Amino acid sequence: MKLVFVCSGNTCRSPMAECVLEYLLKKEGIEGIEVSSRGVVANVGADTSENAKKALEAKGIPVKKHVATQMTTQEVFQNDLVICMTERHKMRLGSLPKVFTLHQLTGCGDIVDPFGGDEEVYKKCLDELIAAITKLLPILKRQLALEPPQAPETKPHVRHKTKPKATPETKTKPKATPQAKKPEKKPAEEEKSVAEEKKSSGE
Repeated sequence: MKLVFVCSGNTCRSPMAECVLEYLLKKEGIEGIEVSSRGVVANVGADTSENAKKALEAKGIPVKKHVATQMTTQEVFQNDLVICMTERHKMRLGSLPKVFTLHQLTGCGDIVDPFGGDEEVYKKCLDELIAAITKLLPILKRQLALEPPQAPETKPHVRHKTKPKATPETKTKPKATPQAKKPEKKPAEEEKSVAEEKKSSGE
């Protein structure tokens, strides 16, 4: 499942929510959810605000390396669940079945923007996010249970045709049939036959 949190500049609320959910998923041993965050008017390229980092660190929640990114229509369709911090953010993305506010899913109210506030304002915002996302976890578990397991992609097995090995042809010469030799006449027999021929001819 792919889930994205959405706020305004993608430097305070949504990156904090991203860190909180990843922390709770790891703590609960829940796998199969890919979490990210975006902004509807993102301060593109900016890092998570310093007070947001301090608030997360005070709770012992790891701070991710972050680069603020603009939410696009394409990314709305690429994610399975889009969770906005306020109703205004949701309206910016349009009425789609997969787009919700955090309040719609948890009943915890809109998450007020802490931008420009001191460290205590950010800590209060983080507490609200932790309370809401803790209520979100059972919903995500149920959603994961409904999703059919995906088989790992396997490349089709291609059978390679093996050419039969060429066996060396052995040329067999035809056996020569022995020719019968004419019997050689002996000298004595030759003289006898000559005498008989002369006798028969009257010589």
